[in-house]
Amino acid sequence: MALDALKVGSDVVADKDVLGGMGSFVLESGIYETKIDLAYLGKSKGGAMSLTLHFKTADDKQLRQSLWITSGDAKGNKNTYINKKTNEVHLLPGMNQANHISLLATGKELSELDTEEKVIKLYDFDAKEEIPTKVDVITEMLNKDIVLGVQKQIVDKNVKNDAGDYVPSGDTREENEINKVFSAKDGRTVTEIKAEASEAQFIKDWKEKWTGVTITKAKGAKGGTSGAPTSAAKGPKPLFE
Repeated sequence: MALDALKVGSDVVADKDVLGGMGSFVLESGIYETKIDLAYLGKSKGGAMSLTLHFKTADDKQLRQSLWITSGDAKGNKNTYINKKTNEVHLLPGMNQANHISLLATGKELSELDTEEKVIKLYDFDAKEEIPTKVDVITEMLNKDIVLGVQKQIVDKNVKNDAGDYVPSGDTREENEINKVFSAKDGRTVTEIKAEASEAQFIKDWKEKWTGVTITKAKGAKGGTSGAPTSAAKGPKPLFE
């Protein structure tokens, strides 16, 4: 399956390097050298497309994340949105990150890649076990090296109430989220590569700000402040190859 429908338009505002505010295991916040183990597409009941990625760290730990790369049928199933304040067109956050991963791993935008149908074992919530499942795998991403800026977060454990809505239970759990991606070759970001920056500066800034920091996003936790850190840190050639 070709992914050309995800092509980034010329009117989309370019991403910037911004530090931001503030499995069976959870990685501490930090920079990790990884290899892409698996990359496959999925779709929600509402038609939104996802890209799920499995990364393996240098010490064989696995990090998995699903990125939502289109908005779903109700919103036109687009990979962009319009900023209501500026009226500018931006990529969805998940699409933006997926595109950066694709560029740094393969040298191509996500829309330039193809998929191949494969059968892999995925967890089925009804069966409560992993079962063989057909998925569209982006084979060109597999076994590619990429450096991840990973954050450790504390989030709500949600439960379904009588109305059928999910609400914070008062309990929390820890999880990882990929906050930024860097070139395995020289540590530069996509923004730095496009700007032809000679030095990988942002990865140094990211390390200083986020290494060892845990972010509390739980709203139902006692004493929790959404988005607040809870532990301080210690301290003509193609652009993409």
